[in-house]
Amino acid sequence: MLTRDNIVVDFEALRAEHQSALASMDQMSDAEIKREEWFKSRLGKFTSSELGRLMTYEDKINELPKGALTYIEEKALEILTDGRCIKKFSNDSMDRGNEKELEGIAAFEEKYGVKCIATGSDQQFIQLCSYFGGTPDGLIGEEDIAEVKCPDSKTHLFRIKNIKSEEDFKKHEKDIYCQIQGNLLSTGRKRCYFIDYDDRFTNKELHLFVIEILRNEGYIEKAKIRLSLAEKHKQQLLNTI
Repeated sequence: MLTRDNIVVDFEALRAEHQSALASMDQMSDAEIKREEWFKSRLGKFTSSELGRLMTYEDKINELPKGALTYIEEKALEILTDGRCIKKFSNDSMDRGNEKELEGIAAFEEKYGVKCIATGSDQQFIQLCSYFGGTPDGLIGEEDIAEVKCPDSKTHLFRIKNIKSEEDFKKHEKDIYCQIQGNLLSTGRKRCYFIDYDDRFTNKELHLFVIEILRNEGYIEKAKIRLSLAEKHKQQLLNTI
């Protein structure tokens, strides 16, 4: 310990603080590396999380709707800019959802006596082909996946009250239904447990809402058609530049 201009300098304390900061940086770097690898693996590819943008107007499945064309152009731009064009967006609700996701999975595991792997920072982008893949929130056994949402309390209560069947789910949560079917397609698995979690309710029984969503082969065949059309259009865009 030294003094200078009447200020006491504890070098041992500074060294310890510096080492602690370096250790924290190392831990963050591991997470950041995984995130960067995940980001690069998705670059320019159509993904389950946005499959709904390709799946409007199902009655005209052999045509690409206007919204789909916008999505396809965004994917082409990702390739042309190496991802620099991607706009990152976040808000308090999204941040809370990310923070609570593992807690929701743990509550599901405890209640149903199952084990989820490939969760949190260990999630995997699973490719079906060169232009499509998905990132399930967890893998269960050999045949199941998990999709977790931790929404605002109003949305959580709506789901508890109004979703009693798979048809209800598709009606009220079309984009999430598309995402789930996309993940079932990319993984080749048969069933998804949709997990909705909100621990702000005073009644603990209301914290967890779970519904099973089965693989829908008819819907998946339609998705394959749209994905093939989308990839052809994307390649045409890239070849004209």
